[in-house]
Amino acid sequence: MQSIRTLTALAAVVLLVTAGPAPAFALSPDEHAHSSVEVDASAQSTFAQTDDSASGSFGSGDITVTRGDEVTFTVSHSGPANVTIGGPNNGLNLRIHLGGSGSSEITIDTYATNKNASEFVDGGSPELLSGKLSKPLEPADYFMNVSVGGDERDVTTLTVEPRGEMSAESLIAPSTVSPPASSSGKEGDADLGDLGGVLSSDNRLAPGEYAVMKVHESSLETSLNAEALSGNDASNGIKLNVTQTNPGPNRDPREYVATADPEANVTVLPQFEQDTVYFVLDTSKLPVQKQSEWNKYKMRLALTEENSLVDEDTVVAETAFQLDKPKVTLSPVNDSVHYPWDPDTFTVRGTTTRAPNTTLEVRLRSPKPDAFLLIEDATVDANREYEATFDLSDVTRGVNATLWTEDVRSGDQFFLKTAQEVSLVAPNASVRFENQSSDGAQVSLSHVEVPEGGFVRIHDAKGNGVGRSDYLAPGRYENVSAELSLPLYNEQTLRAELVTDDGDEAYSENDTEYRRSDWVVNDTARIEFGAPPTETPTTQTQTATPTPTPTPTPTATPYPVQTEEPLEPSGESTGTGIPLSPAVAVVALLAAAGLLVRRTEGEKDE
Repeated sequence: MQSIRTLTALAAVVLLVTAGPAPAFALSPDEHAHSSVEVDASAQSTFAQTDDSASGSFGSGDITVTRGDEVTFTVSHSGPANVTIGGPNNGLNLRIHLGGSGSSEITIDTYATNKNASEFVDGGSPELLSGKLSKPLEPADYFMNVSVGGDERDVTTLTVEPRGEMSAESLIAPSTVSPPASSSGKEGDADLGDLGGVLSSDNRLAPGEYAVMKVHESSLETSLNAEALSGNDASNGIKLNVTQTNPGPNRDPREYVATADPEANVTVLPQFEQDTVYFVLDTSKLPVQKQSEWNKYKMRLALTEENSLVDEDTVVAETAFQLDKPKVTLSPVNDSVHYPWDPDTFTVRGTTTRAPNTTLEVRLRSPKPDAFLLIEDATVDANREYEATFDLSDVTRGVNATLWTEDVRSGDQFFLKTAQEVSLVAPNASVRFENQSSDGAQVSLSHVEVPEGGFVRIHDAKGNGVGRSDYLAPGRYENVSAELSLPLYNEQTLRAELVTDDGDEAYSENDTEYRRSDWVVNDTARIEFGAPPTETPTTQTQTATPTPTPTPTPTATPYPVQTEEPLEPSGESTGTGIPLSPAVAVVALLAAAGLLVRRTEGEKDE
């Protein structure tokens, strides 16, 4: 019994020795103490990081994406971390391992989730814990968390929304611009370049111009392949075709597939930040028929069965357009005759079937005597109208010039359709003064042309100014009146002269005459006036007025004065007394004669 107890005690000692720390003699006291500190510090550091300093978070709140598109988010982590998306109940259980520390960016393509995890996840090391999906990620809310050192540090929700309905707008662009090269949008939104500034909302265009379908897209972000739009697997089931809508009787409609047929020459310009894709069709290779109805087309965007988002072929966007043969009209705004007094500018306008923002050339050309060619650019506006203005201040006058429109950039020649003649009239100052009867207040001039403005001045046969017209602005006039400055009588010859104006539109004697070959521009006419008024003489009785002194020599008066010679004094009279007036003298003579007769008769009787 005692031996059994001894063996039991010995076994217990062996167990204690075996389970205890290493014997002290294996390390020096200093080494033993140092080793113990390192172990303790390491353990304390590990526990501190797990409990206190470990961190991880998503860069934003909940994350939302449209089914078929891709989504990018960031994760901050203080050390190696795992991001988990979904779980067993979602049909998707995805884990993404992030090494090191810092901020990591993760992109998930929701269209390609039916492939391996490394094909639809960019960033970290993805691992699909659930089975591979057969379709793009279904619309749902998916739980997400990030854990660091095995400890969950943040959570959020990934919301996948259903694919929305697409729509499209019909736009056109002129052939004078060139769109940039196609893009799939992987490197960001495509730059429209010059195309962006000339697009207009319309669906009628001329061959060679661009029919643009602007698609407000949903879920095309990762599946769109700009180099393949035939609807097959390489195209991810996306198809773009151009189809004739009315081929005429007994004919099949023409159909052209983008990236497969040269007639459907399409440029793809996605702008996914705005959920927009521009499909730009160059119509230069589409046939143009005589019947306008046969030139109507539709551009259709469809998802075929090769696209994982649909179960059957589905048209998601469509626009229509019509090709019109290029036409142009042109005419001057005012008149095809341009006079010297017209403004120096000559404006023309026209209409066209060309797309708005098309640049046309309008030309004015004269081969002689001093040849000139004027070229002005004209931009077609939203109403398919255009306008150009020429400066004629330095061109030759007295010639006819040819006016027409060209579209040199597209190669269309519109000369035969728009060519017309413009007459550039030379200055020709002239006046026509015809024989006439006048009321004495004014005369009339049948024609007056004053290229620089001025007056008509009237002179009589002696060169005296007898009247003039009011100011005449530059131009050509008929039946111009000139008021007379004094009354004229009987038939006279008057002369009408053209006088320039010094700029104040007020007549001055210093205003110079219009001259041609150093001769004053004038015309003469015989003018019949009325007879002068007849004055009736009146008899006045004069009463003698005695004057104490002799009357001085009279001065000239403005009216004629009748004078008579005084009688000689008789011998019986005295030189004194008041001189008799002629009437009194006559009476005295008669009385004297009577007295003499009586005296003679008395002598005979005796």
